[in-house]
Amino acid sequence: MPKLKLGAVAYALVAIGLLASAVMVLRQVGPYAGVHGWPLVATAVVDALSGLLFAVGAVTRRGLIADDGPWICRSGWVLLVGLTAAGALVAFLSDQELSPWPTGPAVFLPHFIRRLQESYYDGRSEGERELEIRAAVRGEEPPLAR
Repeated sequence: MPKLKLGAVAYALVAIGLLASAVMVLRQVGPYAGVHGWPLVATAVVDALSGLLFAVGAVTRRGLIADDGPWICRSGWVLLVGLTAAGALVAFLSDQELSPWPTGPAVFLPHFIRRLQESYYDGRSEGERELEIRAAVRGEEPPLAR
């Protein structure tokens, strides 16, 4: 079973935010009140697909930049970069005021969570090794083997 837990929560929160953004775009709420036509639909599609991508990362608990698992978990970050570029392109080409948020900052989330996860497990294994060394010096059984 994959070890990603708090990362799955972060992925789920971003997925909820992106899916809520897609709904806000389609309902023309807030900053999207005056948006109409193809930019409205394209922005909603980019937000919804990005949200679904993060939801896959949360449900599989592998994230979007995993070492193993399905292709979407190993290379999902590439799709996320592509969706972010598409959102920025829609905002640029549109004659209406559109913002690609929160897709832009979300691109960095998979790498950030992966680094946090690696640091956590490296520190944990280092602590376990230290406990084993101390137990060996004292002639005791390691505390994690009990």
